[in-house]
Amino acid sequence: MDIPPQLIVSAERLALSGSTSSIHRRFRAGRYVRLRRGYYVETSVWVEATPAERFEWSAAAVGLAFEQPVFHGESAAVVLGIPTLRTPPLVELATDSERITGRRPPTFTVHGQSALAEQARNLGNYPMRYVLRRDVDAVVSGQFACTSLVQTAVDVMISSSFSKALVVAEGVARALVDQGTLDRDACLADHPGIAEELDGISSEATGLRTHRLARLAQAKSESVGESFSKAAFELLDFEQPMQQHTIYDSGQFVARTDFWWPQQNVVGEFDGKAKYVDKELRGRLTAEEIVYQEKLREDRIRSLAFAFVRWSWADLEQPGLLRQKLLRAGLRPRS
Repeated sequence: MDIPPQLIVSAERLALSGSTSSIHRRFRAGRYVRLRRGYYVETSVWVEATPAERFEWSAAAVGLAFEQPVFHGESAAVVLGIPTLRTPPLVELATDSERITGRRPPTFTVHGQSALAEQARNLGNYPMRYVLRRDVDAVVSGQFACTSLVQTAVDVMISSSFSKALVVAEGVARALVDQGTLDRDACLADHPGIAEELDGISSEATGLRTHRLARLAQAKSESVGESFSKAAFELLDFEQPMQQHTIYDSGQFVARTDFWWPQQNVVGEFDGKAKYVDKELRGRLTAEEIVYQEKLREDRIRSLAFAFVRWSWADLEQPGLLRQKLLRAGLRPRS
C-alpha cells in the first residue's frame, strides 16, 4: 500500500512552505478532519469516500505516525493488496509486548457544526489495536511494513470468522501462485510455509478449523463473492463444486461457469453487481444489454441439460435463501 494522495501530512507541508497555519485554519473551520495529530483529510473527501478508502487513509496515518509499525491480520491483508470480505473494523498492529496490547483511544476529530462536519463525525474513523504476535515475519509492501503473506493468511484464519478467513486465504493463494510458490491447482495447505505455520498451532480446535480453511482455499476464485460463496457452501454442508468449468457444445465454446457440481450436473453463478454497474467491466455495453446477454447465456446452458442456479450477495448474507436456491436446483447437503 502506498501513501494515499488524499492524506494531508503536516510535516510535509511544513517542509515545503515553512508553515502549517493553513492546515490548522481549515481544521478549526471544519474543512479538514484530523485522523491523528499531524494527519488530515478534507472533510468533503472523507464523507464522499468508500469505507475501504477511509480505512486505507486511517491505516496510512497510523503507519506514518509510529516508528516502524507492522500491520497485522486483515489490516496486513489491505496493505498487501489482498481483498477482504468487508472493510476491517480496526487498524491492527503486531506487538511482541504483552504490556501494550489492546485498543487505543480514538484520535479522530472534526470541528464545526455544518451538516458536512456532522456527517463526518457520524462516519467516524477506524480505531487502532495492538495484537500480541511474537516472532513476526515482517515484509515491506509499498510504503509500509506488515506480516508476510503466509503469516497474514494464518493469522486471519485463526482469528476471523470462517467467511472472512476464506476470502483472505484465497487472496493469499492467488498471490502465492503469482509468485510461483504455489501451483494453481493446489490448496493453500500445500504451501510449505503455510504447512509449517499450521503444524505450530497448539490448540486442537483451532488447528482443525485452520486446516479445514487451508485445504479449502485455492487460487481459482476470481472475486470476493466467489470465495464468500465457497464459505457458504461449506457452512451449509453442501459439496464443494468445481470452479471455472468450461462448457462446450459440439466442440464450440458455450460458457465458462463460476461453479459446477458434476454429479448433479448443476451450474452455479455468483451474480455480482459489478458486471452491471462497473463501466470497465461492461465495456461499451449498457447494463440492460449485459442483463440480456446473461439471459441468452443461461438459456444456452440450460438447453444442454444443465440445471442452473444463480445467487446474489444478498443471498450470501442470508444463507437460508441460498440454501433454498441450491435445494431447488437439485443439490442436497452431505449426508
